[in-house]
Amino acid sequence: MIRIGNLQVDFSQRCIERDGEILRVGSRALDILEILSNANGEIVSKDELMRRVWPRAVVEENNLQVHIATLRKMLRDDRQLISTVHGRGYRLLRGAHARDNARARAVLPTEAIAAPASNASQAALPAADGELCGRDAALQELLPLLQRSRLLTLTGAGGIGKTRLAIEVARKVAAQYPDGVIFVPLSQVTEPCFALDVLATALNLKASPAPMSLHSILDGLRGRRSLIVLDNCEHVKHVASELAVALCACGSTVLATSREALRVADEMVYVVPPLDVPAITATEQGVLLAGAVRLFMTRLRAQEPGYRPDEVSILRAGAICRALDGIPLAIELAAARAATLGIDVLCEHLGDRLRILTGGCPTALPRHQTMNATLDWSYRLLTQVERRILRCLGVFVGGFTYDAVEYLAAADGLSEREAKDALHGLLNKSMISQHLSGDWHRFRLLETTREYALQKLEDNGELRFATGLQARFLFQTFDRQSIRRRAEADTKSLAEFSAELANIRAALDWALSPAGDVALGVALASVVVRYLLKLSQPAECCLIARQALAASERAAPESIRAEALMMLQAAYAAGLVYTSGPGQVTRQACTQAYADAMCAGNIECELSALWGLWKTHQYSGECRDALRVARHFNDAARRAKDSRRLLLGMRMEGVVLHYLGDQSAARAMLERMLPEFDSGVDQVLGSGLHVGCDIAARASLARVLWLQGEAEQALHLAQSMLNAAMAGGNELVLCYVLAEAVIPLALLSEDAEQTIRATRLLKETASRMSFQIWVAASACFEQCIVAMATRAEAKLHEFASAIAQLKAIGFLAPLTLVMGRFAQALINTGRLNHAMAVVNEALGHCEVTGERWFYAELSRIKASILLQLRSGDTAAQWLTEALNTSREQGAAMFERRATIALARWLLVTERAEEASALLSALDQRLPGHAFRLPLARVEADRMQIDSAWFGSQDFYGEHAA
Repeated sequence: MIRIGNLQVDFSQRCIERDGEILRVGSRALDILEILSNANGEIVSKDELMRRVWPRAVVEENNLQVHIATLRKMLRDDRQLISTVHGRGYRLLRGAHARDNARARAVLPTEAIAAPASNASQAALPAADGELCGRDAALQELLPLLQRSRLLTLTGAGGIGKTRLAIEVARKVAAQYPDGVIFVPLSQVTEPCFALDVLATALNLKASPAPMSLHSILDGLRGRRSLIVLDNCEHVKHVASELAVALCACGSTVLATSREALRVADEMVYVVPPLDVPAITATEQGVLLAGAVRLFMTRLRAQEPGYRPDEVSILRAGAICRALDGIPLAIELAAARAATLGIDVLCEHLGDRLRILTGGCPTALPRHQTMNATLDWSYRLLTQVERRILRCLGVFVGGFTYDAVEYLAAADGLSEREAKDALHGLLNKSMISQHLSGDWHRFRLLETTREYALQKLEDNGELRFATGLQARFLFQTFDRQSIRRRAEADTKSLAEFSAELANIRAALDWALSPAGDVALGVALASVVVRYLLKLSQPAECCLIARQALAASERAAPESIRAEALMMLQAAYAAGLVYTSGPGQVTRQACTQAYADAMCAGNIECELSALWGLWKTHQYSGECRDALRVARHFNDAARRAKDSRRLLLGMRMEGVVLHYLGDQSAARAMLERMLPEFDSGVDQVLGSGLHVGCDIAARASLARVLWLQGEAEQALHLAQSMLNAAMAGGNELVLCYVLAEAVIPLALLSEDAEQTIRATRLLKETASRMSFQIWVAASACFEQCIVAMATRAEAKLHEFASAIAQLKAIGFLAPLTLVMGRFAQALINTGRLNHAMAVVNEALGHCEVTGERWFYAELSRIKASILLQLRSGDTAAQWLTEALNTSREQGAAMFERRATIALARWLLVTERAEEASALLSALDQRLPGHAFRLPLARVEADRMQIDSAWFGSQDFYGEHAA
């Protein structure tokens, strides 16, 4: 009689006892147990078992499985003694006949009781299951590492390809180990006490009647150069660690695979990365070069040898690999499903990854046959605390920080220490990954893991709880008051917000839904919209504000903070200026926001609403109203004792003064505020009072400098601000600088190349960001470029259409400049009456709104039309008007143009002395502006002048030398 686990077995008497009680067992089951026992720990294939137990019958494999299950049931707690070796068969683990001794081997005894077999009998590496794709870089890194370290551990998430990579590494270095490469599949170990049995089997040790010991194994390895691959160590990590140390000490080299490091001395750890996936923008060729796609296509062709993908299928294969995070196991499972369902269908069902990713190789381990089984295996290795934290982290679609983990843990009654331990545990077990984002660490779950965590949340009835926690965490993190409690110039806040944007969107989607928490959603949205404006996202700002305001109507009024609603209204209005233009809807939203703020006596909301109102009037070309609002803003800033917002108010006033035509006052205001301004203002301004105020102010100053005759300095400043805006990455600021300074100054300077470059950049940026006001403006600037290059009358209707669109959207700030260029284009094609109507409309706009910065130029253009219409005296009056207006405004550049035009007209009418006096007066008034134009030059021009001259000369062509 022999003992197998808790059973006493007598094969001669065909009897099995447990605790003195005879158990009933079928003859087939007893035959199976006897065959396995006689194999002395060796694997017995399924075919051999079926042939020997049913020698004259053809039976299904499930008959064998039923009897194996019966034997395991009889063994109770020792059921693991009968081990399934997937794809090969079954075996009764060595030492099963002495269960107490087997338990003792968990502490690795040192008694020598066995002798090793010869080198030639050592276990070979498992056969490769196809080409290893996308691991060239990993192999190049690992081969030298293995030469420098006795113990190299490959770690990574389940399904990342650790075993396959280790096998390939071992295969490539096998020649360097004269005593062979031994592959030890610890996945077969069901309890730590049986690890030595698996190692002994891999080494092909001779049988011994005494219990197996580590010392006996090591004795046979001493002095030999062997590479031992310890595969799948994570579930027996402590025993595997002891084995690895002992094997290295006797001279062997160990290559281990585990979901977490073994944490022993001299261990070198290599984290196996996912396969590289193609970028979203990758071309067909670029997609095929990605390692993940190569694996997908290789596995797909293995099942469909004739498969030839078209371009659409290749791009979809890239999308599949991206969605699966480049995890080899997931990709292989996806390829198997694509072979049956097709790539198109697979793409459509990727939202249900865990259900669809099944059908792995039948010879693979059970946990590698579906992604769900792989994740189940990993989940079972976690502590209870780690499981709870992992489940809650499933709601974070865009990664998370340690602060989020700590917040979740605290809500679950866990201490800070427990939170840190859980985070480290999840990291160590490859359930989450870590990367550096700026100056701080962020963590993320692979998408398959996150979907698994979400399913666990639902299974445990915790989904609403976890989603609510996420929303509250994000609100508390980004609420303005908590930001102000940090250093006021916290430059990280915008970067932190950008990193959390995907999580914020998910939290808002839930909170503002009928099943969510509307009060929490409104509060979070009121914080989020401020950041979106600072990040040049007015379209999303408007969308979220509108959704939150609509959702608030479903909630009990007392549950919603009045300030939150006002901030949402103000942000909605501020965003509409850019996305819809300063039209009636925008004006109503701004007015409502201002009225609500005044009624509530909320100075913060009042300032935000005034900012939106100022933008509306300024972009509508309503300069008098814009100046009034700017001064109200300054008054409110003084009442709030907010020195930073006073600086912003000074910028607002300086911009309006420029458009009103008072260039000296505008320059004084802008130059007064800029030295006191620093980038810290960007971090504390409220909704809509966004970043780039210093850049925008200097861009406006560049316009003023150019008008005052300091063209070189102005153009240099405009270019510097363009460079700064591009470096800062804020699209709102970039479009403002382009539309307000760079393009207008390039047009006024007749710099066609700069105009083309800047307009192209404005159009691309504005279209991408849905800044409709600048999309409309860029269309007008494009027509200005066309007019500079050609005098084709056929293009004029496109120019008129672009201006009509600018008017329709209500963005009239650039209107007078654009209409002046349109009038000149009409003049160049001889359509003088139409040109006169355009100029008169522009002059009328100036009179109504108070916008007079371009009034002098419009007057000069009107004079040029009158000259061609043979109305010389009236033309002279308008030239005099242009001259007087430019002098009053301090617009030296326009004064020079008007002076030269008037001097030429005086020469044409034989009044040379008056022309000379006029030019001399210009030199005396503006001696330092390089405007000198000798009378001889004007006389030379006059020799070419006739009645047709005024119709062909480009009146914009004379600018500072």
